[in-house]
Amino acid sequence: MPMKSLVNAAYDVLTKKYADDGNKSVPIEFPDLLVAVGQELGYETEEELLPIASRFYTDLTLDGRFVIKEGNTWVLREHELFENIHIDMNEVYDLDNYKDEDETDKVKSSDDDGDDEDEVIEKRNDDEEEELGEESEDERERVLSTDDDE
Repeated sequence: MPMKSLVNAAYDVLTKKYADDGNKSVPIEFPDLLVAVGQELGYETEEELLPIASRFYTDLTLDGRFVIKEGNTWVLREHELFENIHIDMNEVYDLDNYKDEDETDKVKSSDDDGDDEDEVIEKRNDDEEEELGEESEDERERVLSTDDDE
């Protein structure tokens, strides 16, 4: 008979814990879950579990059936309400304060003292664009002239 994987044994442990607690989701701390999985798989001492602990933790994290909660505790996703485990990514990335790249390129003056600071900045940007355009035109003419020489 093939040996169960660590995550499948963890699934069985958490399912049994859920049933034993009257179909109530009770998070289990990782060290306790590791020991329970070790007992399920026939490990005799905790020292035997130490070499597999990090791999087991990674496997739990990657397996969609499990959810980590506060205090490094674990539950089965199927036993939790969506509201209890959902992370609103808009809050994580704070999309309300996200600025478009075009907006960050525009220079806005916050002073209203009547000076022409904004116009000077716009003029400087226009001049830079013209210089780039002239360089591109010169480069194009150089390339065309070398093509004609061949």
